Amino acid sequence: MKNTIFKSFKFTFSLMLTVMLCLSFSTITNAASVKDIPVKKTISADITGDGKADKILITTTMDDDFRVKKLKVTVNKKTAFSKNCTDSGINYITAKYAKMTNKNEFIQLMGIGDNDYIVFNQIYKYNNTSKKLYSVSKLDNTACEIVSAKKNRLTLHHGEQPAETGWLTWKMSYKFRNNKLVLTNATTSTVKSTIGYSRKDSYSKLFRKNIFVTAKKLRFYNGKKLAFTVPKGKQVTLKKLTLSKGNIYLQFQYGKKTGCISVNNKNYDFESPYFKKVNSRLAG
Repeated sequence: MKNTIFKSFKFTFSLMLTVMLCLSFSTITNAASVKDIPVKKTISADITGDGKADKILITTTMDDDFRVKKLKVTVNKKTAFSKNCTDSGINYITAKYAKMTNKNEFIQLMGIGDNDYIVFNQIYKYNNTSKKLYSVSKLDNTACEIVSAKKNRLTLHHGEQPAETGWLTWKMSYKFRNNKLVLTNATTSTVKSTIGYSRKDSYSKLFRKNIFVTAKKLRFYNGKKLAFTVPKGKQVTLKKLTLSKGNIYLQFQYGKKTGCISVNNKNYDFESPYFKKVNSRLAG
């Protein structure tokens, strides 16, 4: 009798476990998330918006110089995206899967060239009618990878090396609106200087705190209006970054005052730098 009861319990438990496992693999949580998509390895993630796991596979074909010649994405074993990358100078592909909500799922594809230069960077959504991926992003050349997702927004890492300041990194948030990803705010306070980590000196300590020392008299503005002038040899603190029509503006604080300068200027004079000890830390 005991043996019969035990066998019955074992069968019932096994059946329940099987049902639970099937449910866990056939449905996907609605929680926002971001994860890597390895090349040539199938992952399970909902990209069609039905709450069920789809099979996503990214493959590349290489040329004789070991550069990417063709990129392909399949969803449930059907080609959803392909790109001819011949002569594009792409060494490898990185990809991200991002989920905002049950019907806002995205795939980010980045082609990386020499010196980790981003050759192309696009974010795609799946069209259930055409069964294809289509681009929903128009990212500027400072945008990098998706780092987080929330219910109604994605956050991307950005980076740039203005000659005036050296490498900076920051984060920007995007909302999905009218079938496009758009910036929620062109200004961010997440901007950080990264040029203070390669050396151990007094200036590196300042850079790690976003502090720069003027190498000459500098004028800072609020819009077109002059906010203040800082003499040579004074410390100013980087507080915010603004992207506007392809231009980068940096807000600095001097005492209790704040004002901006534009950077990445084409006519920047390296012989007359804005800030001390930046030129020697520029990469490339």
